[in-house]
Amino acid sequence: MIFAAIDYAVFFTLIGLAVVAGFLGSKWRAPDFTRIAEWSLGGMRFGAFIVWFLMGADIYTAYSLISIPGAAYSLGGFILYAVVYGSISYPFLYIVATKFYRVAKRRGYITAGDYVRDRFNSGVLSLLISLTGIIAMLPYIALQIVGIRYVLDAMGFPVIPSFIIAYIIVALFVAVSGLRGPALSSLIKDAILWGVILTVVIALGIRFNGFGPIFTQLGPSHYLIPSKLMIGYITLALGSGISWLLFPNLLVGILGSKSEDVIRKNSVFLPLYQVWLILLALMGLVALAKNLVPSGVSSLAFPSVLNAYFPSTFVAVAFAGIVIGSMVPAGLQSLGAANLITRNIYLDFINRKATERQQVLWGRVAVFIMVIASLIFALVPAASGLIFYLLTFSYAWLLQTLPAIILSMYWYDLDKYSVAAGWAVGTGLVTYGLVTVGFSSSLLPWFYDIYVGLLGLIVNLIVMLVVYAIVKALKVKVSSRLNPQELL
Repeated sequence: MIFAAIDYAVFFTLIGLAVVAGFLGSKWRAPDFTRIAEWSLGGMRFGAFIVWFLMGADIYTAYSLISIPGAAYSLGGFILYAVVYGSISYPFLYIVATKFYRVAKRRGYITAGDYVRDRFNSGVLSLLISLTGIIAMLPYIALQIVGIRYVLDAMGFPVIPSFIIAYIIVALFVAVSGLRGPALSSLIKDAILWGVILTVVIALGIRFNGFGPIFTQLGPSHYLIPSKLMIGYITLALGSGISWLLFPNLLVGILGSKSEDVIRKNSVFLPLYQVWLILLALMGLVALAKNLVPSGVSSLAFPSVLNAYFPSTFVAVAFAGIVIGSMVPAGLQSLGAANLITRNIYLDFINRKATERQQVLWGRVAVFIMVIASLIFALVPAASGLIFYLLTFSYAWLLQTLPAIILSMYWYDLDKYSVAAGWAVGTGLVTYGLVTVGFSSSLLPWFYDIYVGLLGLIVNLIVMLVVYAIVKALKVKVSSRLNPQELL
């Protein structure tokens, strides 16, 4: 498609608005950025409306816009596991996230690492859990970067320089504005993308007289789940569904809420975004049925549908939405990881007497560290394949922190030795499993195509239970800075 000057003007104007909103976040509600909670969590003052857009921007990203249609194009109905795991996640968050929020607000926690340190009275275990979160953010941020590769290429921009410019801008507005920057930008991002997705689906539905002809043309062999992948489908959906609270970026949005009621309301209304996933999967089927991706590059499915059926100015609007939908979540993800670096590495191990002003400074530095590391990760071969797998790598590693962060809120005498042993074995197994498939998938063909993250968690829990029994038998003394009443 050939873009005119007006198309580029629209493209840059929309992106510019999102960037300006990101910087204006530093002035929103007169924040005191000498306090770490003000910078990193927006002072824990966001209401249901802002949190709905903020978490929607954080969850429904370039993963949705590029990889969902791409995976539907390549894998068919298998990609609908993403719809299933959302249905698992929201009821889970309704119960678990509100409890974590209550403990965190009472104790002044910024990260899950803060909680783990006090819950188990162990800086080392806190460090291990925090490092897991930091490392898991690399493929997640890289997913956002890779997700806009084809948009930049289609519009004739040099890809790698464009990556660097876009994400340095992201790092700048997050460093300046903290959580308030992505929160304001998310309003623009979601408004554009809701408009684009609904317009595309309605227009194509009218053009094709509904999507029935698309399903008929492809036949059930494509959009139904192959029986050999059923175990992978179920375990990937379950493993992903119970791990959302473990993501540092989602925890930032949750802790930015002003009350538990805000979290409950969003657990009820955020599933509206799940409609996106079904509609975007349809676009992958349209691209396949109409043979719109002759190169066979699955990530081009949605851009190809836009190019084939819509005028260039609308495509420019959609492409701007995709770029913004990559930048805003990347900002939240880098902020979540930066909080871990600041609170659970710098404060706990480098400068225990650091003032809140110093913590904000190092948080800003850590944002740049995460963005630069993710840019490097985005260029490795593992990031160039079917990109929805990048996110499943993050889920797999983070699942191994579930006993430390979630299970420990309900199991009051769970000890650090059991949790650490389970984490070590589970994380090792996940990493080994990914190596055996060359980081090209997260399903293990040598073990019934099971999701590597859930297999790791199962082994993790078994090891944890064995060590727990040994610790109890030996009557090893364990301690916590939290008493059971604080976990109620």
